[in-house]
Amino acid sequence: MSEIKIDIKRTGFPVKIGSLELWFDSSLENLRRFFDVEELAQEKLKEAQEKARHIHFPDDVEIEDVDTKAVDAALDVHREFVAAQYDIIFGDGVFRKIYEQYPDIMALEQALDPLGEAIAKRIEEQEAERSKQVEARKKEYLEKKRKKK
Repeated sequence: MSEIKIDIKRTGFPVKIGSLELWFDSSLENLRRFFDVEELAQEKLKEAQEKARHIHFPDDVEIEDVDTKAVDAALDVHREFVAAQYDIIFGDGVFRKIYEQYPDIMALEQALDPLGEAIAKRIEEQEAERSKQVEARKKEYLEKKRKKK
């Protein structure tokens, strides 16, 4: 008995951040996560804030009085928020790979808006192409149906 083999082409496109090439999954299942990225990231931020809740962040800080533990905790909370956004967009653990190569949280945070805009534009282009394909199939089907009559 011979096997049947069907190749599946992943829906998505490559995204290059610096020298790292990532894959954005633009399947219908993943798009929901992409469009809810801010909401999902806010949930992760709340979790990170809960972890850091025991640390007191003073309102008026003198440079000489800086508590490095408090500063580190604040940076960790912020890093977790940015990390959550990258991981939601590209998959769990991706931020760690990016941060290993580019350990600059401010630069990575600033890249999020243009990244999101570029991905959204590409998604729109894919949707336009999908619509064309659906219309072509529909037209083909209707033509075959008309010929049978």
